[in-house]
Amino acid sequence: MRRTSTTVLVVAALGLLPGEALAAATINASPNPVHAGKRVHLSGNVGGGCQPGDQVTLMSKAFSHKHEFAGVPAVFARVRSNGNYGKRTRIPKSRTPKKYAITARCGGGNFGVTRKLKVLAP
Repeated sequence: MRRTSTTVLVVAALGLLPGEALAAATINASPNPVHAGKRVHLSGNVGGGCQPGDQVTLMSKAFSHKHEFAGVPAVFARVRSNGNYGKRTRIPKSRTPKKYAITARCGGGNFGVTRKLKVLAP
């Protein structure tokens, strides 16, 4: 009983609802696999780590170098009021077919989640 009470107090002190305290950030890619030269939809939930309107930075060597973060190709999305985000991007036609990691950050920290995107030949 004491452990439950302590958890509730900590969650309340942080101003979080119990579901928010346990929520994990997610990264989705659809379609997966995707052919080089085609578009992929990146989406997910920030898991309570960012505020609505904040920017999510999605990074992967599969993406175009049009935008970068720390020298890695990046795509940027905005956090919606429900904590979800979504953005479409085109995988360059010249991208080598293989599996690429997608990571994300928001609010100054990493999501701590990695999604693999399989890129197929054009």
